[in-house]
Amino acid sequence: MTEQLHMASFEGTYTRQFSAMVEAVHPGIVELDRTAFYPFGGGQPADQGKLQWEGGTARVEDVRKRNRLRHMVAGDLPEVGATVEGSIDWDRRYAHMKMHTSQHLVSAVVDQLHGARTVGNQLYADKARIDFQPLRLSPAQLSEVEAEANRYLAKDLPVTITEADRSELEQDPLVRSNLSLLPPSIRRLRVISIGNLDICPCAGTHVRSLGEIGEIEFTKRDNKGSGKQRLTYTLRDPTP
Repeated sequence: MTEQLHMASFEGTYTRQFSAMVEAVHPGIVELDRTAFYPFGGGQPADQGKLQWEGGTARVEDVRKRNRLRHMVAGDLPEVGATVEGSIDWDRRYAHMKMHTSQHLVSAVVDQLHGARTVGNQLYADKARIDFQPLRLSPAQLSEVEAEANRYLAKDLPVTITEADRSELEQDPLVRSNLSLLPPSIRRLRVISIGNLDICPCAGTHVRSLGEIGEIEFTKRDNKGSGKQRLTYTLRDPTP
């Protein structure tokens, strides 16, 4: 099984370059013993970048995880057992980190103010969208959510990575996730916490603190039927 460097600590999350050994090679696919590349999932796009080794180089165009984590590459293919140097497109990765943490924040604020649950989300480098249910925010209420989220961003709350037993999370009222949707076999979960505001099981990449994000600006709200509302936002530099 490939070791995913971002999972255990922020040191791994902020890793831009790494060394790894090639465990398997298929047409257009490389499997490594360890990686800093994030695989598509949880509404977050996969990382991109490149792999280099003596005598070859390949672009990493996508990363997918099913039973195994696979780097989808274009270019040369290394041999099994070779040592490769991986480098991530950091601007893309860091944008996704900020978007993912901001999504947790917005979801927490909407849950706190309006009792609506997050039922879907999709992140990009320049925007994010979140589906809530039940929710029907007016323009004034959306402005209130934006102001509250930016108030927390200005506080620069810390973000932490921990692990917890499923039974422990099921008893914590701060946990913002429907754990019943997870297979019963999953007993230990990676948890992302924002200060004392939010606790959410998550395997994604996140920033160390809210101060890295900037400010949130909502750009669109769409009613999707069945009591769902989709909120779209972007990030901007903090107001001086």
